[in-house]
Amino acid sequence: LPQPLGLQGVDRQRTVVSLSGDGGLMMLLSDLRTAVTYRLPVKIVVFNNGSLGMVRLKHEHGGLTRFGTDLDNPDLAAVAASMGLASPRIEAPRQLEPGLRWAMNHEGPVLVDAVTNLNEIALPPKTGVSDAWGFAVAKVTEAVESVR
Repeated sequence: LPQPLGLQGVDRQRTVVSLSGDGGLMMLLSDLRTAVTYRLPVKIVVFNNGSLGMVRLKHEHGGLTRFGTDLDNPDLAAVAASMGLASPRIEAPRQLEPGLRWAMNHEGPVLVDAVTNLNEIALPPKTGVSDAWGFAVAKVTEAVESVR
């Protein structure tokens, strides 16, 4: 989020879009207010899956089960609205296109709170056999542990 804000400060005429995870956004919530204070028309799309997704991905890649990566997020759209941003919340696939169109046409800063599936597997850019093996071990272990 800090880089898109800096870029938007340099060129307010260019549309700048930040794609952020919920964990990263939670660590930098004060930057939302920066966008409002300096009237930066940045468009922030947050992938809200209630998880530190990149950490979870690293765990799964290594064959580890999910541990310490779950988040108990507040309603991020409501938090953004309380800080002065326009903030639609997307909870269903049919809401995505109209919500993004609205956000891109809004003149000021926007946070789009896109609620995503926690169990969707995010794959690294280059996936190999070792990645698949790590994910398989992690998922089988999770299944076995859930039966206990």
